[in-house]
Amino acid sequence: MVRTSIKTNGSGLDRLSDLPEHLSCRILSQLSTKDSVRTSVLSKHWRNLWLHVPALDLDTIDFPNNLVFKEFIDRFVEFDKELDLKRFELFYDVNHAHSFDEFLWMIDDVVKRRVGRVTVINNVYVVDETLVTMPLSLYSCATLVNLDLSFVAMNKPQSELVSLPCVKTMHLDAVKFNGDDSILETLISSCSVLDDLTVIAHPGDYAQVVCVRSRSLKSFTLESQSQYQDPDVVIDCPRLEYMSVMEYQPASIVVHSIGPYAKVNIDVMFEVDYEDPLAITMIRSFLIAISKAREMTISTRTLELIDGYYLMGNELPKFSNLSRLNALLDKSFWDRLPGFLGCCINLNSFVLELDGPSEIEEIKVSTLLQDVLSARGFVQLKTPVSVTRTSSERKLAAYFVKKSG
Repeated sequence: MVRTSIKTNGSGLDRLSDLPEHLSCRILSQLSTKDSVRTSVLSKHWRNLWLHVPALDLDTIDFPNNLVFKEFIDRFVEFDKELDLKRFELFYDVNHAHSFDEFLWMIDDVVKRRVGRVTVINNVYVVDETLVTMPLSLYSCATLVNLDLSFVAMNKPQSELVSLPCVKTMHLDAVKFNGDDSILETLISSCSVLDDLTVIAHPGDYAQVVCVRSRSLKSFTLESQSQYQDPDVVIDCPRLEYMSVMEYQPASIVVHSIGPYAKVNIDVMFEVDYEDPLAITMIRSFLIAISKAREMTISTRTLELIDGYYLMGNELPKFSNLSRLNALLDKSFWDRLPGFLGCCINLNSFVLELDGPSEIEEIKVSTLLQDVLSARGFVQLKTPVSVTRTSSERKLAAYFVKKSG
């Protein structure tokens, strides 16, 4: 909170008010708009200074009603139309006197102010509540660099009108595409310099495929909030350095390309029949694609997928580039590791992390797993910080260190 007083030096001069306007605005840009406006009562110098700040950080709950909110936006937008807006952040309550037309008008005006960063977080209390819809003007904002949307809807634009040439970071949390797979694909393809993409799927959307094709993308994160089957995934990103697919349960994932020596974090389960030749082909292609990784984190579900494929008599690809492996596994799956570890021929760091309750009477490690672990360059056993290891776990940790030393 900003204090509504200004300290002076011994001569009674207000040195803050003597600062050049651009420096004063830089100071105010580090505050929320709410606190920036409060400085207007400090002195004449500060009265309208907040209107020159190239940033808006707003929360609709700070306004008594929608009319006051609209008047506030109007005043800011009309005051200096030549000012480029570097940042627009809005925490929006769709249940707070929402007007669809006025919301569209507001975002349109932000786009016209050559905005660089847009964050719109729609505060919803249940997943199936009304979502605000983003205007089509956002799809062609030539100055936009960062786009962060949460619990909003996006309608299908005409593809020739979509152009986001400067967008480098896109974070889409529970954005609903109304079952139209092409909207996300069009958005991504319009971002020629996109570097970082996060998609957290809306549990109520009915998209069939999440298609990510980008020649520039370096980091991609995909997460699910659904309790049911997730959309299929297609990834074609030859420069991808980091890929994370978490808590995801599709029928298929097709990875055409990722960068060599990428870092991947995989927690997936396929709804497939392991006796189906098409399913086996899909899993084989997926494993071959991720076998290029330099670092990898796998979950119990991922190991179950790999092991299910292996037990059906299928040969696993060699993970020749893999040097670091982190496995977050339930203890009941530890003995499924040998088949996979045998393919990691250049592994020199292996962290086995306990997943689930740690207090058990005994940990049994098969001879085969012991032999595989003893061949690793470095093995570390991790337990949650809040959990005290049992004596058997301490013995197992000591065994790992002894065998790998």
